[in-house]
Amino acid sequence: MNYPFLRPGLTCGLLTGAVALVLSLWTPAIAQEAPDSPSVPAAADANPIYFARQLRLVDVSVPNKWQFRASEYLFTIDIPSAASQPLERLVFTQIEGADYPRYSTRDTRALEAGDRQTPLTLSQVENNTDDRTITVVFDPPVEPGRQITVALKAHHNPRDGIYLYEVTAVPPGISGAGQRVGLGRLNFYERESLGRRRFGIH
Repeated sequence: MNYPFLRPGLTCGLLTGAVALVLSLWTPAIAQEAPDSPSVPAAADANPIYFARQLRLVDVSVPNKWQFRASEYLFTIDIPSAASQPLERLVFTQIEGADYPRYSTRDTRALEAGDRQTPLTLSQVENNTDDRTITVVFDPPVEPGRQITVALKAHHNPRDGIYLYEVTAVPPGISGAGQRVGLGRLNFYERESLGRRRFGIH
């Protein structure tokens, strides 16, 4: 049966309108599910910004890299003049490594970078073995425009392997997490295995 009033162009227009109507009714239902989804914290929340210019970890060194030997872990940090705030606290968090060193909070120290004759006063050194963090507090805080070295004293190095430390900085008046400064890599070796590698023995 022919329906002259249903012309091809009119039929296509009716179908297109019907599809658009269905989509308009369906789309809001999908959008409304989003607020029920678990929220994901913004990346900025994980790294708060306290300093106008970021502090930088410029060097990490270990004078004695043999496992189970006493040593110091030297972290040199640049506090740029444009940082706008002094540095009160540094937190060193071990994020990778099989063992955790035995630190001496009494012998841990800080000094002007490159000048062992100019010590900086630390009012507190706290070692948290559960969180694998060691925190140093400067008194007075270190003003911008300086480079400092923190020497973490270890009674015993950990076993051989690669150890990573995340360093964060906190200005005065802040009690929360610090702003990221950098990631330091420490390598420790076993004397016998190092000797075998040197002579090609496996």
